[in-house]
Amino acid sequence: MTLNKATQFLFLSMLLSPVISIITRQYLGLYSSAYYFQFLICILGVLTLLKKNTSIKLNPILISILAYLTYIIIWSFFNGYYEAKGLFNIANINIVSIFFIFVIINSTQFSATFLKNSILIFKITIVLGVIASIIQVFNFNFLDATSIWAKDNPINSASQDMYKFRRNSIFGFVDPNEVGLSFVPILSVLIGYLIYKKNNQTALYIILGGLICILTNTRYIFIAFFIILIQFLLAHKIKTSSIIKYIFYLIVTLFFLYFILSYVGYDINAWFENRVFEEGSLKETTRYSALTNFIRFFPEKPLLGIGVHMTREIQIASNEAGSSQIHVGYLAHLVSYGIVGSLLLFGFWFLLAKKLYTNAKKTKYYGSFFAFLVFLWANATMPKYSMIYYGLIFAFIFDKIFYDYNKYLEKSKKLLEYIN
Repeated sequence: MTLNKATQFLFLSMLLSPVISIITRQYLGLYSSAYYFQFLICILGVLTLLKKNTSIKLNPILISILAYLTYIIIWSFFNGYYEAKGLFNIANINIVSIFFIFVIINSTQFSATFLKNSILIFKITIVLGVIASIIQVFNFNFLDATSIWAKDNPINSASQDMYKFRRNSIFGFVDPNEVGLSFVPILSVLIGYLIYKKNNQTALYIILGGLICILTNTRYIFIAFFIILIQFLLAHKIKTSSIIKYIFYLIVTLFFLYFILSYVGYDINAWFENRVFEEGSLKETTRYSALTNFIRFFPEKPLLGIGVHMTREIQIASNEAGSSQIHVGYLAHLVSYGIVGSLLLFGFWFLLAKKLYTNAKKTKYYGSFFAFLVFLWANATMPKYSMIYYGLIFAFIFDKIFYDYNKYLEKSKKLLEYIN
């Protein structure tokens, strides 16, 4: 098996993460699939760098990742992490994996079979996800991974309001945030592909995906669902008639979602009262407390930060506000690694978003760009800096596929013009 085929096989295997993780965590008592895929990515990345005739250009995105990794390693020598964990562990595996992800993707030529299989698994994943989410409405113990992730503080409980406890569909055994950072990006990638192909199945998978997003009972996820729908407007010329048309489609979609949810016994009014607006006011939310704690702790070390994610003082202040941490990723990172570290990380995100948007404008494929917007939006609600979520990885893969395809079309067009 060639390295190129091995790479594509590894990526397709990632799409089976829900099944693999159920086996490894529930039955074998091991880690989720994401843990093992990180190491496989690093190994494959090293092999890619060592491969003959492979030239890796250190573009601004890769340079920014390496700069941030260097900053984190330097901080590890000052915050005691090196003494506690050793030299091997201070090279943050998440950041190293992100670096190798882009090295591998940029060096891989993805086949038509890979694309076809990916789309098929996306669709199967959504169908199975809907079935699992609906079952979990009536039986929250179905595929419930809470006991594995939080044995002493279970999120779900039989005594809890059905509109408050989180449902992770088929993704719970991979990671508690996998629905938001893998499933929603996958949904965006698929929707973008179906829009590009002008496929009549687009509305079906939007409705099915929307059901999963709403039934998670996680606010940032169903807001993310509406974010990825914006790509309809950008994928076509934005005209008044187009906006009216897509607003009509959105209303019809929401009607179908309302009908299906009501049919399975879901009270939308109770959902709004008990989950969407459960705090009653902005000042009662953990995001508001995150802002107040940021104002309190950031001025202490604004330039370089405190060097760690959490201190005892921050934890106490957060607990008093009803939270476990500074619950906004951007603010939490500014406190932890200051203006310097945050410029490095946020600069990397900006460069990546710019690249995805530029490619989307050229190719007219917006699925990958909006998948990454979901990640940026997620960090407005929680600290989640790792990109080792297979849905995000496939967003980068599909961006590469459509970029290569568009580049091929441009070359072919120029060749035809020259011949003619």
